[in-house]
This record gives sequence, structure tokens and C-alpha cells, in this order.
Amino acid sequence: MHRAAVQLTHTETTLSYGLRERMQLSLRLPYDVKDVDIQYETLGGAPFTPPYGDIHHRTQTLRGISDPTVQFDWNARGNWTIGAGLSLPIGDTVENPIILGREGKEHQHIQFGSGTFRPVLAAQWSRPKFSARAEARLSLYENDEGFRAPNNFVWALGPTIRVRGIAIDPRLQGQHQTLGKWNGEPDEGDGFTNAGVRLQVALPQFRGISIAPGVYRELYSKGLHHEEDFRQGTTWSLSMSRTF
Repeated sequence: MHRAAVQLTHTETTLSYGLRERMQLSLRLPYDVKDVDIQYETLGGAPFTPPYGDIHHRTQTLRGISDPTVQFDWNARGNWTIGAGLSLPIGDTVENPIILGREGKEHQHIQFGSGTFRPVLAAQWSRPKFSARAEARLSLYENDEGFRAPNNFVWALGPTIRVRGIAIDPRLQGQHQTLGKWNGEPDEGDGFTNAGVRLQVALPQFRGISIAPGVYRELYSKGLHHEEDFRQGTTWSLSMSRTF
């Protein structure tokens, strides 16, 4: 048995500039810390040391800038906002781990970038008391190492409840990720569908700063690899924003 746990700390700085009425340009700059804990066990539950050592997976902490995104948003007349953008291949990538593993060489499965430009499409429908949003991040080609990133589709919908200047946003949200591939072979760890409930509370502004803590709890998850089981633990978030 091979158990892998990843504690992800994701920090993202978003800068948005109003180009003209109902139009804005945004830059999203992510930075990730990935703490990986690996445990091997026999089928009976006893600790096990694989004969090939830790060339495949290992306990480690990885840090780096992930691919940033430039996006243009247009608020159509009515309740629709349409967005289109492009992710920039700045995050670190790795050599093909499938080939290195077959050769018995140490390799890395976790990456911070895709190594390719990826188009991003988004749409949001909103009213004062309800909103729904969907976003697609697509992969059109392989990078120089032969990796083609998975396509990602995320969605969220729910009401907004206002109580004494506090906005409470309970949301149903989910994600579907296709399989990434190395020269046509499926990448381990990619490919899943999940859904859950997210609660975010936007507090009244303090000196022009908006603070919104949130929590997400997964309700459903299914991996596309038959031999792998994917679960996302309770996820906490904190958003801080300032408008000039």
C-alpha cells in the first residue's frame, strides 16, 4: 500500500485594473508550498521499505511560483460577466517521470507549471442575492518534456445573505480534471471529479480593506485512475482585498 498526503498552502495575489466602464484586466500571481508525506505499508498494515528506495515518491517540502494568469473580463449588459485569458508558463516543470522510473532513476511527479500557454474561459451570472460561475482552463499541446497538462473545469453557485453589513455566501462548488499525459501515457495523480460545500463570510470593510474567511468541505470525490483514491480534506481560505 502506498499512501500519499499533500498539505497545500496556496497564496495568490490578484491585481485588477479597470480599463473602461464594465471592462477590466487582471493578473493572478500564485505561490505554492507543497508538503508531501509518503508512507508505504504491507497489505496487512505493517510499515514497509520498498526495494527501490525513494526514487519514486519521498517525504519533502516543495516551494515555488505557479503559472500566473492574465485575464480580460467584460460585464455585458444585464447580469453576465464573460472572461477570457491565458496562463503563462513560468512555474517549474520536471522531466518525464515515467521514463526515469523505468530506468530506475530518481524522479519527481509534482510540478508548479504546465510548461505551456493555456487558455482560460470564464462566465458568471449574478444577481444581488444569487450568483453562479464556471471556468475552464484548457490544455492544447505538450510542453518540451512531452507533458500535456489536464483540462480543468470548475463551477460554483449559491445565494448571498446579508446581515448587518456582513455578506454570507454558502456555495455548492466542484471541479472536474481530465487526465494529464506524458507522451500519451496517463500521468499519475491527475484526473478526478469532486464537489462540496463552501461557506465564505465577507466582513464589513475596515479602513478600505475587505476581509473574507471561508471553509470548504468535500462531499463527493471520484478519481479517474482505478487504482487510486483521491480525497480533499477540509480546506480553509482567507481573502483580503483593497480597491483604489
